[in-house]
Amino acid sequence: MAPRRRIQGREEWPEGLHKRKMRGVDRFFFRNENGKDVFFPAGTSFIEAYQAAQTYNEMYRDPASIFASKLDKYNKPIVDWSKLIIKRVKSEEELGENAFNTFVKDVEKLDSLFGHILSKEITSEHATEYLNHYCVNQGKSKNVYNRKLSFLNKYFNYLMDEQGIEIHPSQGKKFRKIKRDEKSKDRSDLSKEAYQAIYEAAPLWLKVAMGICLQSTHAVKELHRLKHNIKKPKVGECGCVWYETPKVIWCVVSQKNVPTFGVMYIHRHKSQHKKSSFVAIPITTELKQIIELSKTDNLVCPYIVRRKPTRNNKISKYCDHRFQMTSNNISRGFSKIRDDLKLYDHLPKEHRPTFHEIRRVAAQAMEHAGENLTQRMAHSDKETTKIYTDSQNVEWIEVAPLSVQL
Repeated sequence: MAPRRRIQGREEWPEGLHKRKMRGVDRFFFRNENGKDVFFPAGTSFIEAYQAAQTYNEMYRDPASIFASKLDKYNKPIVDWSKLIIKRVKSEEELGENAFNTFVKDVEKLDSLFGHILSKEITSEHATEYLNHYCVNQGKSKNVYNRKLSFLNKYFNYLMDEQGIEIHPSQGKKFRKIKRDEKSKDRSDLSKEAYQAIYEAAPLWLKVAMGICLQSTHAVKELHRLKHNIKKPKVGECGCVWYETPKVIWCVVSQKNVPTFGVMYIHRHKSQHKKSSFVAIPITTELKQIIELSKTDNLVCPYIVRRKPTRNNKISKYCDHRFQMTSNNISRGFSKIRDDLKLYDHLPKEHRPTFHEIRRVAAQAMEHAGENLTQRMAHSDKETTKIYTDSQNVEWIEVAPLSVQL
């Protein structure tokens, strides 16, 4: 940890030696270069703790670094800067939940390698070592390498802004060029036959999740937040607004009248700060049947995709109801059924289709029907043919009332 002013009377203690009261007893402990606290056995005298700390410092700590860190308040261990940088990224950047969590994990990886090193001692060699350790040596793709390099650039940009470094360690490092033939998708596509086999073997909650994904084309991050009923659409919420009486809507794609029972509003998680992230999907007969199917579990829960937990665990930080499912649990449930049925077992696990590939099955079916997938899947900010604004001045893109038939 960063050196700080000693308590009066402890100015001459060796670097890293501290004392804390535990269960009413004073205990000496030593904080090593990695920031880990190691307690001496109960009953250890001050002289014994002093000598042990002194010996460690002579062997593993550089006296010049300790002196330099005390003279320069900005020359702190990386692990100390990381806390500040995470706070700044959270408050200054409009990152989605997924992107922010990935950033935090990357920071933790950086801390595990270089957390004990003073910031102004970090060089380009450390940046190279980070990339080699987490990308090159593990055989990761060029995409992963480029993402990790982008992370380092962002991290050190913040660190330089805080005067924690004088020379940018990763600046000038080149991104890996990805050739056209390397851009092909790693995951195998999910076939219609495999979808139907998994659906038949799936528990009720997974059937519901798969069905909604197929009809809406939206990802698991949205599905696990879908509510049966919401009073009106609003930012950050996904759910259904039902008509008092069904309406018949003319579908310009299928060229026929389609009965609809309400609107499913989805604020897409990944692109939540773009206009295209607000999508209004008419609830067709097929979509209504899936939503009604979820109610047959007799659980009292506002969310469409839900199940009664087998263990009395705490509610996940990504949920606000005990029966609500996390997106990870939905994805894992799909993969488990896939593997239990021995589907795609000729492929390595990292190449087998996941829950996310259901979107491609739906997209292909709707594209064949002529639906505008850019609008329906909320992928970009292109102008749309039918946009209306709610009371919060949010533009919701209404898509065609189409159903997927496999």
